[in-house]
Amino acid sequence: MQRSFSTPCLILGIKNTGENNSKISLLTPQRGILYAVLYGGPKSRMKSLVSQFNIGKIWLYENPEKDQIKITDFEVSSYHNSFSQSLFKMYAASLVCELAIKTQCAGSNESTFKLLSGFLDGMELCNEEQSRLGLLRYLWRYIELLGIQPQTHACSMCGKSFIDSQIEKQEISYYNYIENCFVCSSCNSQESAFKINNSAIQYLTGITVLSPSESRKLKIDKNTYEQIKHIVFFLIQNNLDLKLNSIETGMGIL
Repeated sequence: MQRSFSTPCLILGIKNTGENNSKISLLTPQRGILYAVLYGGPKSRMKSLVSQFNIGKIWLYENPEKDQIKITDFEVSSYHNSFSQSLFKMYAASLVCELAIKTQCAGSNESTFKLLSGFLDGMELCNEEQSRLGLLRYLWRYIELLGIQPQTHACSMCGKSFIDSQIEKQEISYYNYIENCFVCSSCNSQESAFKINNSAIQYLTGITVLSPSESRKLKIDKNTYEQIKHIVFFLIQNNLDLKLNSIETGMGIL
């Protein structure tokens, strides 16, 4: 049995377990979430390399007798220094990492690793306003991995298209949170629904069908942003039956 191995990884979280040791939560594309021990004091080279949100190649030693994985080396390929200078970026990164841990990568390790790494690297290059839109796009795509993403191309009742070029973008439709679907104003007959402009539904459709580089070019106004944020966070909080500390402590920031 091969006990030593290396793998691409993303450092999700760090928890001190003693004066010098730490328990590291890390995401790998093949094995998903792993928990490993990092030995060494605060001045050790490895402590500075194995920092939250760093991405790179990690070397691990697995000891089945102790039921323990130990970190032996880490080569960082992506640092995210701007996160420490932006409260929003720090909370956004914490949220997506916590979500990955608590949902076990939505059962899609490789897709989550690619999606999460791309989001963190992209946020490092963006300002806060761009990062806010990036978080909405990330969460919407992750909602698809979780299997709770409602269809956006047409009304779920009558089939009326939401993306028809003749439809006014400010025309009001509805998100039915009981049925988890979007319906047009003609079909909505329930109080269990949020009002939403068609521009917001069209933006969500764009995230779904366009490539990440193409979807980044889409623009929305502040009202549309707030509507999408409300629905996306509702889906995350109310469909997963999870308590997400990042949302509870950072809602005013996120």
